[in-house]
Amino acid sequence: MDTTNPLVVPSASTALVTGASSGIGFSVGRTLARLGWTVLVHGRTAERARDTAARMGDVPGGLIPVDADLETRSGVRRLVDQVHRAAPDGLGVLVNNAGAAFDRHGLTVDGVERTVAVNHLAVAGLTRGLESLLKPIGEQRNSPARVIMMTSYLEARARPIQDWALPGEWTQMHAYASSKLANLAYTYALAERWRDRIAVYAVDPGAVRTGFQRSAGGPLHLIGLLGAPLMSSPERPARTVVATATRPAAHPSGSYIRAVRVVDTGRVKLSSARSLDRAYQRDVYDATQRFLSG
Repeated sequence: MDTTNPLVVPSASTALVTGASSGIGFSVGRTLARLGWTVLVHGRTAERARDTAARMGDVPGGLIPVDADLETRSGVRRLVDQVHRAAPDGLGVLVNNAGAAFDRHGLTVDGVERTVAVNHLAVAGLTRGLESLLKPIGEQRNSPARVIMMTSYLEARARPIQDWALPGEWTQMHAYASSKLANLAYTYALAERWRDRIAVYAVDPGAVRTGFQRSAGGPLHLIGLLGAPLMSSPERPARTVVATATRPAAHPSGSYIRAVRVVDTGRVKLSSARSLDRAYQRDVYDATQRFLSG
């Protein structure tokens, strides 16, 4: 990844990157650390988080391993507690990159379908739990903290979730797309509520070659195998995430940003009509808050 582009690199800035052990998350975390940021490197287990930090190598910034399984509310609380201890002076950037897909229906101990738990409810719970830590970046009082949600163009194929457990007919693609639709609607609602105090963005990486499809199994694994020659490397969308996190804001808060080959800052696109429906956004936000408060 080209790290010579003129990015804003304030001193004493800290970022949390979830799902940093591979793919886009690894590339984002390593690049931020190379730029002098202190990066909290999240892995599902403590061993994986430590190994990830070691693989990022000798970098100017600091690397702090943090770990949690994000399928459950208790796992999210565990990560929130670790981040509060590791970054008491605050976070400038939160990159909600961790995501999952599964090849069969299953529920977490909280009674939630696993894909929905990781891709939406954990993201919402972590963001809410870290709200008090999100501070303006470095000394730039006119540069609000930034929350970046990794979304997917597959949200346009989704049906709205009526029940977090996704009972009835289940497919991997329905669970994944619907979880991304719910999270995108929540992202828009959050951006509206936080306005200029904390900037919130959705970044769509497009089709990317990572281990995600392989570990997901099912149709996504097949799509990954057949589509690999047409997919980009993780470094391309990582550039968009890093630019969104560090440069003077190229796009307003609440933007849906598509990573593109020729522009590091990406391009603002319109997401699905459903995701942009204000009533649907309110419904998702309210249902999510009720779950998180339960």
